[in-house]
Amino acid sequence: MVDREKFKVLVKGMKAVYAQPAFIPDQDAFNVWYELLKDLSYEELSMAIQKHIMTSPYTPTIADIREAVAQLAPDDGIMSELKAWNLVRKAIRNSNYHAEEEFDRLPCMIQAAVGNPANLREWAMMPIETVESVEQSHFIRAYRAAAERDKEMAKLTPEVREAYAIGNNTEPGRIGGAAIPPTVLLSVEDGIPMPARLKKRMQELIGV
Repeated sequence: MVDREKFKVLVKGMKAVYAQPAFIPDQDAFNVWYELLKDLSYEELSMAIQKHIMTSPYTPTIADIREAVAQLAPDDGIMSELKAWNLVRKAIRNSNYHAEEEFDRLPCMIQAAVGNPANLREWAMMPIETVESVEQSHFIRAYRAAAERDKEMAKLTPEVREAYAIGNNTEPGRIGGAAIPPTVLLSVEDGIPMPARLKKRMQELIGV
């Protein structure tokens, strides 16, 4: 987590490169940038900013910086589709009578792709040819989508990830395989819960 003083150094550097008056023009804009990037380390932010400066002709946005940090991560930790299916295949073998236990043993992202224990039980009763063709294909598509969601969530702040987890009935504190610190939500706007602290800060900035 970067502290405010070190973040000021990064902003000063960016403003030296991007001299447009509209780029982080005042303290209010600085506060918003800091609020949405402070969960990242100084080293991550520094490398991401350098990468953007060297590879893009455009003034960076908060989304650009978070995207660059995600790209610089050495390993996203996501299991391959075939390895994930192998775990599902093993779970299916014992799911005629123990689908709940087998489902609970699967990693969170694989659980998201499988859906629920009832699907494991249903697959266990199907002909093996159907499972290894039709159901495998369905699972891989679902797992690929879950992996993409996990990558997108990794770009967000912990507070926003937690908001999405609660808003979408995900297990509290987890999205994919990543643990997320708890936060208190104030309300739901446009179907997306906003963390109370961030909502209050945004209201202060726009004078509500």
